[in-house]
Amino acid sequence: MKELFKDAAKITNYNLILTIPLIIFVKVLDLYSMYSKYTVDSVPKFILASITMLFMFGVFCAAWFYMVERAVELSKKVFVLDEDRAKATLNLFKKIPEGIGKFFLSFVGVYLIFVVIQIIASPVVYLIGKGIIGSLDETSMLNLQKMTMDPAISSNQGMAAFIDKLTPEQIIFFGKWSLLFMVVTSIIMYCLMLWIPEIIYKNANPLKSLFTSLVKVFKDFFTSVRIFLSLWFMGFALLFINTFAIFNPVAYIIMSIVLFYFSVYLVVLIFLYYDRKFVEQSVNENSKE
Repeated sequence: MKELFKDAAKITNYNLILTIPLIIFVKVLDLYSMYSKYTVDSVPKFILASITMLFMFGVFCAAWFYMVERAVELSKKVFVLDEDRAKATLNLFKKIPEGIGKFFLSFVGVYLIFVVIQIIASPVVYLIGKGIIGSLDETSMLNLQKMTMDPAISSNQGMAAFIDKLTPEQIIFFGKWSLLFMVVTSIIMYCLMLWIPEIIYKNANPLKSLFTSLVKVFKDFFTSVRIFLSLWFMGFALLFINTFAIFNPVAYIIMSIVLFYFSVYLVVLIFLYYDRKFVEQSVNENSKE
């Protein structure tokens, strides 16, 4: 498995241009979210904004994930000159229209299915949390409502002021709920780990690929769990460091670059794992037959 992580790092380093579409999409999404926050004041505008976000998601994912798949395929080629590799890497941008044409509707479906998964999972998590953790008593709920209405919290004091006003019991309570959400989210993300590669490599139908990817995740359970946990802990460590980097502009810029790099590395690693385990292996088995 060490070779997989090393090779994923090499592919990421050779194809750093993959970060460009990702950065552009994140920044455009941030700007559009800020714009929508102040302009969406009616149901029709909300529906229009939601459809726009859906199409933005579909276009980006179709283009970018197809570029990643092409980058993994490109890594199998041997280049004599670095100039040839650089040209081949730059040609990945030419794959953007092809990716959109092939997978735009697939990722629109992914977005909608994921929304449905959230709708189903939310009440289930609430019932589990209520049974295991419990809920706040009426007095605590009233105090909590008063705190959220405090101008100091709703203005520039933000979350820090809110946390300062919480009692130790309330902090523990919310900590338990946060842990529950983190565990459930991690389990869902693990189950969906191979969904995107399955769409790109095998089946563009997002619903069918969801079920076939689940089978593949548990088919190679121990390897997939190790990969997921490794990426999870690396991501958690980076996000933890990033919370302290916010207070220093230079450190924050550096950590932003690191997080973008890690995002590309994460996706490349999962695609590379899928390619070697379920694409190359099946090709080898067919050639033997």
